[in-house]
Amino acid sequence: MIAPLHYIKGGSMRDSAIISLVVGAGSFLTHFLIDPRLRKDAVAKSIKTTEHDRGTSRALQVVFLLSWLLLFLTALLNQFQIGIVEPHLVFTALGIVLAAGGFLIRVVAMRTLGEFFTRTLRMREKHRVVSDGIYRRIRHPGYLGTIVFFVGSSIATSNFITTLLILAVLLPIFMRRIAVEERMLTEQLGKDYSDYKAKTWKLIPFVF
Repeated sequence: MIAPLHYIKGGSMRDSAIISLVVGAGSFLTHFLIDPRLRKDAVAKSIKTTEHDRGTSRALQVVFLLSWLLLFLTALLNQFQIGIVEPHLVFTALGIVLAAGGFLIRVVAMRTLGEFFTRTLRMREKHRVVSDGIYRRIRHPGYLGTIVFFVGSSIATSNFITTLLILAVLLPIFMRRIAVEERMLTEQLGKDYSDYKAKTWKLIPFVF
């Protein structure tokens, strides 16, 4: 027996709405439960800003909260089939894979950078250029992982409006953050960091 078309659409709408809520909750919990455990010490976990930060850490916090809010609100968009793309389960699977990959990149970056991976922009005692592992070709793999994590999460909601909005709020502040951070490191580490910049890419090898 074939189900009526309106029943099929209704089930799809409910499924995609529920998936959006699960994705939003999963993204939020993953960040807040796992991220703090990977930071080395109290200084790395501190949200106290320094003169080097130039407001970028506060801006990132706002953008992260806004991104999670968008993920949760996608449930309403999907319930009314606004911006939803089909087949939504394919996009959900793709998004989950991307989000997991982004989170893995961030974890590797955190472990490689160690005590220098801090919430706010600051110089640590005996600060040095780290150019091994994932930092051999990319200067900001932690930021790359975070961007991929959020974009993957948005794709998992199967809603192109959410994906576009998250890209719109994430990319400008990360570009600003990278510029401020590289200015700080160039000023504080001098030629060592300038030489490192000359042979690496910000986020994507051979592209950017």
